[in-house]
Amino acid sequence: MIIPALDVLQNQIVRLYQGKYDTAQFYPFQLDERLMSYQQSGAEKLHLVDLEGARDPKNKQWLQIQAATSALSVPYQVGGGIRSYEDVKQWLDAGAAQVVIGSMAVDKQAEVSNWIKEFGPEYFVIALDVNKTESGWAPATHGWLSDAKVDLFELVDFYASLGIADFLCTDISKDGTMTGPSFTLYEQLCKHNPAIKVQASGGVSSLEDIEKLVKIGVSGIILGKSLLDNAFTVEEALKCYQSA
Repeated sequence: MIIPALDVLQNQIVRLYQGKYDTAQFYPFQLDERLMSYQQSGAEKLHLVDLEGARDPKNKQWLQIQAATSALSVPYQVGGGIRSYEDVKQWLDAGAAQVVIGSMAVDKQAEVSNWIKEFGPEYFVIALDVNKTESGWAPATHGWLSDAKVDLFELVDFYASLGIADFLCTDISKDGTMTGPSFTLYEQLCKHNPAIKVQASGGVSSLEDIEKLVKIGVSGIILGKSLLDNAFTVEEALKCYQSA
């Protein structure tokens, strides 16, 4: 599945380079119009991130994002600043198909486990965004500002045991760079547990990247900067995905 993505900062569409807020590149598009254009181009799912909420939950942009998604007929997944049971419920009540849990999934496993049991695993995407280290892949938290001490694959096993199927994984060094995805990361994830559905995110810059990711076995490909910068269209990405 091709999943167009939009990040929101200061109520504007934005892309960051390697997750750094001081690299923000703002785009002159209206959020609701851009979402609708992706839907009309054939996208079957959309991805939204509240970067303001991810950095500081007191500055959530949820009302603006919810207003922009209200006319959508395709499902969307949303993340950024989701820190409580009430946050999860608010998004699901607002129409989100799934909530994306990042920092909390790393730091507060027991609490997130309770949410999963309460709402059902099908409503969650676990986002494990990583930095490459000498010892392996280190998940990062809190807007990618901190590295966790737990191993990526341990976290995958933990949440898979709770029934989670959808995992979104980003190599932070690739995010927003248009330098190609971290193919090794996705090969390792798909090999580690072939039953999970891996969403690849970060660095996709060409249709060739999409083709290679499909052959690796990922279930979803998140496209952000590549679509905003017109590297290719949603239609072209869908055609490539379907024919790979």
